[in-house]
Amino acid sequence: MVSLIDSAINRSRTILSVLVLILIAGTYAYVAIPKESQPDVNIPYIYVSMSLEGISPADSERLLLRPLEHKLSTVEGIQEMTASAYQGGGFVFI
Repeated sequence: MVSLIDSAINRSRTILSVLVLILIAGTYAYVAIPKESQPDVNIPYIYVSMSLEGISPADSERLLLRPLEHKLSTVEGIQEMTASAYQGGGFVFI
């Protein structure tokens, strides 16, 4: 390892030239690659979380999740919907 460092120090002009070449190539690639400000990325999953302090899991299912599931079931393109209730809230994973 020491010999590698010594050879890099002895050939400092070569090392600096390679570094400058890499920086120039990186800058050119950054400028040349096309970029979009708002790319069209499909996100296939949606996670909806609800919380209500002090509510039991049974009440969370009855008061929060069932109405939300009924409203979300009208949305087109939903293949699978999973809901889970817990102490203080619940979530729906679409």
